[in-house]
Amino acid sequence: MKTLPAIAAATIAMALLLVPMTSMAAGTLSFTSPTAGASFSGSQAYTIAGTISPAPTGADNVAIVVTNPSGQTVDQGNPSVTSGSFSYSTAVGGSAAWTSGAYTITATDTFGATASTSFTYTSTSGASYNVTKALVDIEGNLTIIEHDLKTMNATINSNSAAIGNLQTGLTSLTSTVTSGFSSVTSSLGTLTTDVTNLQSSVTSITNSLTGISSTLQSVSTAVGTAATDASNAATQATNASNAVSSTQTYVLVVAVLAAITLVLELAILVRKVS
Repeated sequence: MKTLPAIAAATIAMALLLVPMTSMAAGTLSFTSPTAGASFSGSQAYTIAGTISPAPTGADNVAIVVTNPSGQTVDQGNPSVTSGSFSYSTAVGGSAAWTSGAYTITATDTFGATASTSFTYTSTSGASYNVTKALVDIEGNLTIIEHDLKTMNATINSNSAAIGNLQTGLTSLTSTVTSGFSSVTSSLGTLTTDVTNLQSSVTSITNSLTGISSTLQSVSTAVGTAATDASNAATQATNASNAVSSTQTYVLVVAVLAAITLVLELAILVRKVS
C-alpha cells in the first residue's frame, strides 16, 4: 500500500520538473551608444548601451559581440538588463585583430530581442594593448562576474523555493493518496461483507426453493396416487353397475318363471275341477 503513493509522487515530481518554463515574448532592442556610423581610432574607450522595450519583467541579460571587417570577434560582453536598459564599457584597439574598417556590434537578450549597429575604426601604427584598455576589460569582466553571481544566486533561491513547494506538494499528495487508499480499502471491506451476506441470502433462497421443489414433488405424487385411486373407484363403480344389471335380469327371469308356473298350476287346477 505504501509503494503506490511513493511511485505516484515520484512520477508527478518528474512531470513537474520536465514541464518547460513559459517563455516571455521578445521585446524590441535598440542602441543608444555608440551612434550609428561613429568613428574610433587607436586605443579609445567607449560604451555599448541600449534599451529593450517593453522592459523585461524577468531576469535578463544581453550578449554583445563585436566583429571586425573580416567577421572575426574582437570583443564581447554580457551585461545585465536593469529597468529595460543595458550598458557595457569597453575600448577599441589593443590587438592585431583591430584593423581599419567597418565594425559590427550585435546584441541579443535572453528572450530573443536582437539588433545590430556599426562604427568605423582606424588603426594607428604601433598600436598596442594599453593600460586604459586593460582597466576597461577588467571592469567589464568584473561586471560580468557580478552579474553571473547575481543570476546564479537568484536561480539558487528560485530553485530552493521551487523545491520547497514541490516537497510540500509531494507531502500533500502522499497524504491524499494514502487517505484515498485507506478509503478504498474500507469500501472494499464493506463490499466484501455485503457480498458475503448476499451469498448467505442466495444460499437460504436456494434451500427454500429446494424444499418447495420437494413439496411440489410430494404433491405431484399424491395427485398421481389420487388419480389412480379415482380410476380404480370408477372401475369398481362400473363393475358394481354391471352386477346390479345382472341381478335385475335374474330377478325378472325368476319372476317370469314364477308367473308361468302359477299359470300352469291354475290351468291344472281348473282342469281338475272341471
